[in-house]
Amino acid sequence: MYVLNAAALTKPHAVQQLNADFISYDVDVAVITETHLKVKHSDSVVNIPGYTLWRRDRAKRRGGGVALYVRSTLPSSAWTFSADDRSYELLWMRVGDVLISALYHPPRPQYSADSLLDYVESCVAELTHDHPTSTVVLAGDFNQLPHSAVVERTGLTQLVQQPTRAQNVLDQVYV
Repeated sequence: MYVLNAAALTKPHAVQQLNADFISYDVDVAVITETHLKVKHSDSVVNIPGYTLWRRDRAKRRGGGVALYVRSTLPSSAWTFSADDRSYELLWMRVGDVLISALYHPPRPQYSADSLLDYVESCVAELTHDHPTSTVVLAGDFNQLPHSAVVERTGLTQLVQQPTRAQNVLDQVYV
């Protein structure tokens, strides 16, 4: 699994660099945050050969957005929470028997941290109820979202233990 805050897949050579990383690291699944993609950007602009692209663009604001690239040889399908709320940049995919998410929690969200935590907790509860034998992976850029609260609310284990940006652990993977 590869996790990256792209700070815009639309910038020059970003997709080519991503493709090089996928080859170099032999990536099966990539979680990309801050794609900056909008409806006007066709998938063909950011497609990478050998991968299926899944995306959730931020609506009505600049920046943001999340995407998942899944190796084309792996079976993948979208999973949507029964109470889906587009104000959260959270995309869930089923890849084989693993449920993987891409989450972007911006530094200045238009919602409270507690409402996002409630939403993530509800998603994980529904997933584990509907797919009790599946592994759940929550990954992305959490910014100031308290890691202890994510662990407490979801029951998932934090995997990243070292700083991902300067002295801060902002990019996370929970299983």
